[in-house]
Amino acid sequence: MPRVPAVLGPTHTGKTPLAMERLAAHASGIIGFPLRLLARENYDRLVARLGASRVALITGEEKIVPPGARWFSCTVEAMPLDRAVEFVAVDEIQLCADPDRGHVFTERLLHARGLSETMFLGAETIR
Repeated sequence: MPRVPAVLGPTHTGKTPLAMERLAAHASGIIGFPLRLLARENYDRLVARLGASRVALITGEEKIVPPGARWFSCTVEAMPLDRAVEFVAVDEIQLCADPDRGHVFTERLLHARGLSETMFLGAETIR
């Protein structure tokens, strides 16, 4: 069974860059962010590294999905759960406790899995 690490710690300690490195190391992957802006920023980073024809962006406001997309930067709510990918990550997983959006993060915590690796990132409060 693939391992499912939780990378927990304070803001600006390298959790997201670690997940982006792991994402790029796999043949395919999806990473979910809590904000559209974060999904867009990381999409731009992935495009610069992997190429626009191989990277997708899916948020509530934007959808850029090239036919050959293998890596996806999304908002957590927009993560495509019907795609089998090697790597899945969810950022700010402590939002499971949020009264408005927590049910979406909890659903991802319980059910979103990569074929090879799954990673949850966030604050220590989720422990």
